Amino acid sequence: MLRVYRSNRAELLAELLAQELRLEPPGPFEQIEVVVNTWPTSRWLGEQLARVNGISALVRFPFPGSRLRQLVQTVLSDAPAIEDPWRAERLVWKVLEVLPDLLEQECASKLKEWWELHGDQQRRLTRDQWQLARSLADAIDDYALYRPEELADWLAGGTGDQLPENLRWQPGLARALAERLPCRPFGLQVQEVVKRLSSGEQPALPLPPRLRLFGISNLAPVQINLLQALAGRISVDLFLLTPCPDLWQRSQQRRRQLGEDWTNSPDGSWLIEAPRLEGILGRMGAEFQLLLEGSGECLLGSWEQGDLFADPTVMRTPEDSPASVLEQLQRQLASSASDDQAALSLRQGDHSLLFMGCAGPWREVQLVRDRILSWMAADPSLQPRDVLVMTPDVERYAPLLASVFSDRDATGVDLPWRLTDRSQQNCPGLQQAFMSLLRLSADRLTATGLEALLGNPALQSLKQLTSQDAMAITDALQRSGFRWGLDAAERNGDDTNSLRWCLDRWLLGLALPEEPGLAVDSCAPALTDLSLQQLEMWWPLLDQLAGWIAQLRCSAPCPEWVARLRRLLQEIFNDGGSWDWELQAIHQCLENWQLQANDCLLELDVAVVISVLEEALSAESGRFGHRSGALTISALEPMRAIPHRVIALMGLDASSFPRHQERAGFHLLELQRRLGDPSSTDQDRYVLLEALLSARQHLLVSWSSRDERQGDILPPCPPVQQWLSLLAEKLDTAQMSQLLIHPPANPLDAANFMVTPQTDAISCDRRLLNARRNLDAQIRGEQTHRDQGLALPLVWQSPTTDAALPINSEAIERLERWLQAPQKEWLKRQGIDAGEWCDPVSDLSPLSLPELDCHQLLNQRLSEQLDLLAHDPEASWDVQEPEDWIARSYGQGLMPPGSAAQLEDSRLERRWQNLQKTVLSLGPLRQQQQPTSQHSSLLMAGKTAVHISTSRLRSRSLLQSWLKHLLAQRDDAGCNTAVVCRQDGSAKADQFHIAVRWRALNPQEADHEIKSLHSLAQQGDELCWPVPPDSGLARALAWSKGEEAADKAFMNRWQGGFSGWAERDRPEQKICFGSHCDATSLLGFEGFEAAFQMLYQPLLEARC
Repeated sequence: MLRVYRSNRAELLAELLAQELRLEPPGPFEQIEVVVNTWPTSRWLGEQLARVNGISALVRFPFPGSRLRQLVQTVLSDAPAIEDPWRAERLVWKVLEVLPDLLEQECASKLKEWWELHGDQQRRLTRDQWQLARSLADAIDDYALYRPEELADWLAGGTGDQLPENLRWQPGLARALAERLPCRPFGLQVQEVVKRLSSGEQPALPLPPRLRLFGISNLAPVQINLLQALAGRISVDLFLLTPCPDLWQRSQQRRRQLGEDWTNSPDGSWLIEAPRLEGILGRMGAEFQLLLEGSGECLLGSWEQGDLFADPTVMRTPEDSPASVLEQLQRQLASSASDDQAALSLRQGDHSLLFMGCAGPWREVQLVRDRILSWMAADPSLQPRDVLVMTPDVERYAPLLASVFSDRDATGVDLPWRLTDRSQQNCPGLQQAFMSLLRLSADRLTATGLEALLGNPALQSLKQLTSQDAMAITDALQRSGFRWGLDAAERNGDDTNSLRWCLDRWLLGLALPEEPGLAVDSCAPALTDLSLQQLEMWWPLLDQLAGWIAQLRCSAPCPEWVARLRRLLQEIFNDGGSWDWELQAIHQCLENWQLQANDCLLELDVAVVISVLEEALSAESGRFGHRSGALTISALEPMRAIPHRVIALMGLDASSFPRHQERAGFHLLELQRRLGDPSSTDQDRYVLLEALLSARQHLLVSWSSRDERQGDILPPCPPVQQWLSLLAEKLDTAQMSQLLIHPPANPLDAANFMVTPQTDAISCDRRLLNARRNLDAQIRGEQTHRDQGLALPLVWQSPTTDAALPINSEAIERLERWLQAPQKEWLKRQGIDAGEWCDPVSDLSPLSLPELDCHQLLNQRLSEQLDLLAHDPEASWDVQEPEDWIARSYGQGLMPPGSAAQLEDSRLERRWQNLQKTVLSLGPLRQQQQPTSQHSSLLMAGKTAVHISTSRLRSRSLLQSWLKHLLAQRDDAGCNTAVVCRQDGSAKADQFHIAVRWRALNPQEADHEIKSLHSLAQQGDELCWPVPPDSGLARALAWSKGEEAADKAFMNRWQGGFSGWAERDRPEQKICFGSHCDATSLLGFEGFEAAFQMLYQPLLEARC
């Protein structure tokens, strides 16, 4: 007997099943089976059975595909059950086995041409070839369910004359596979089962007395035929969630109208005779019901039908409350009476159905969270477990969800939530680390890719690394030159900037010093500052990873791959630690793969292995996290028919919903559609209908209504547009504006926080509310809410110089640090490090020499020349020395490759020669020792002391030179000082000039100026120095042109422009003076001029 119970409420179907089990209780050790289509449905149904009967034990919840295949084997054979070899994941290996012979057939010439075009020179199986074989296996698997008649004809010797000429190789492929497989395809087995049961034959093994199927939305035609045939021997009970009885009635009318042609393509107007939601969204359910009743040819038992359609407006609580628009829509679906299709009524404050267009995904997640929280605040009985959020793209929203739903500081609410249906490969853990290592082997090995692998928490834990260690390893690799590539083989013979090259440099750094031009082969020693403990921990790990990447890039047959990957898991991940369950899942996938493909002797590329394992590991996703007691965020399919008080459908963009399944062009289901053929578009549309049925209090539908980059207006997906059109026919404009909202794109817009008698505030974010209040206060001119820096309001009093203040070496060091960065030093006194940031990891080998490396090379060469003068008091530097910059930097990875290195060599040589020319224009260079000096010797050019900077003139270099000049004069040097640096402007970037000259000072005057600077530094430890360094220097250099010109130069340097970057954008300046402090505010500060004059006036007056 075939019993069909239909209802628009899943709770009623569950209670009916529970009462059935209570009235006909199974034996104490009898196991009950209820076929469901998703894991969450099994959890929910088990809860419902326990709620009604007090217990739910010995109840199994198999899936339709596996359970129906078991029943087919039960009827046909008493042999032990086997896994269906015609399933695509197993069939693909047989496809690869028979494909060489198939490609030699004349009808497969196009297929052969494609195969050879995407082949590999080493004759190994490439990813493209694997994907073709998998598409062929998918097609044959689909034919077994949806084209069994054609498949039976092909296996009987048919040549496929009805196929296009270029597709007539498919019958040969099917026959070749059938010859190698131990059983016939599932669809043909079902035909055999129907034939046997129709003729009265007994099953090979006893069938179960009853087969129950709960919440099934769709089945293939052959599966429905099997259920109808089994109904002649056992009781088959179907518990179907369906939106309305009208679909069923129209299905019966269509079958009577078309007669024998009722299975033709259903693309006519039969489903939308009445323009209601079931016509727009319900084609999949309608086709399923149409096929389920069928023509009666396969139905061997009697048919019973029971309807449990409920009117939500009658079941509402309290009973005297007006029906919400959501309940009215559910009632209209459940009723086919014409008087129930009247216009809807939407009262003020009714938010049971809400459509929301949002400005981008991040804003959408914010608004969905805020809407849920507002509903929970309005209804204390609403708990997180009562809320379900579904999205068609879990991976896209996962990082946004973590940042928004976990932000307790913003909402003041600790909202428990659980994200499900996300692939474990995309979650930080052992599987992600394993797959990341495989992908690094398949693609170019890059610094960012290795950084991501080292940042994996599972790898860090198992290798006893900390996150700081991982960052330090990446930093060390970057400093030693790693950009991309494993070795010379990956970089076309040049191993510079490769991982192996860097590791070799580390080892050389243990034995050799870092000296210019010192290299072994193409490697120069590097990172001699690394400790032995660091090298002992880091180098073996990186060497191990590099070794495995090299191994994984070697193609091999499946058995060798399985053995190789098991060794990898043992060596790198050992027992898995806290991630042992993920390790066990990988081992299980490898074991299954070996069983399926053990006979395949093809050489498999690592990209093929990745595709195989990605599919196998993804099959385990979605089993956990549902029904956990927290707010659930899931994909569309698993929980679409499970009732919740609040359901939110998020991400229904026109570009991503409904999904369109792409099949290969040779697939028969693409050539002609038939009744019951699978359609991802119809499935997604039906999700909207099931969500409408399953929402008990609130249904929220949201999408991105604006382009993230350009701000263009984007429409919702077509099903939502059609739904809104239907609602617009039944509601007036004011009611539609309440039903369809477009919150402001800016989270700080005042409209987000407006509360009216009819509506609550859109935003629940306290942080945004405070930011809005600060903005409003700033607009009103309330200075207490302005964006202020730590040093504001500025307080500075010019200190008095203490003549008795001792100046020792420690005081000089402190003074030098303060002169270089006074604001930074003040912040350090406050416990703040303004330089807390990470440099970005670069994957690109240099195409030109960075300016910082130019400075380093020039400074190295200059230091060498000065060291020669220091070691020989009689030596002098009076001629321009040439330099081979390529040889000097050899093995360090600084120079770009090829002819670009010659260009950089010429540029460096121009700078070096111009630097020498500028310095030597003052006279021959020598080192002069001062007997009374406690400091370093003076570099003299003729009778002038020289301070050289290879960069442009900056405050830190100028003030440092000024301090050295004062120290030398205090020691009675009695000479002028010149500061040499590079010129400003791109046209003279390689030229040097004498930027400043200072006259000689008497020792007493110099000592006074040093003590004056020291008093400024002491004061600067307590109070923030009010003069930004580089802007102050710009003002000082322009002082001779007048105060107005000096102030203008200060403004240009502080606020930036075409001439250069803005100094106020530096982190320490922002912290001290605020993000929007303008130059006028600083110049107008009462103590600014006094501080400026105290530092720069002596420096300017000493110029000569």
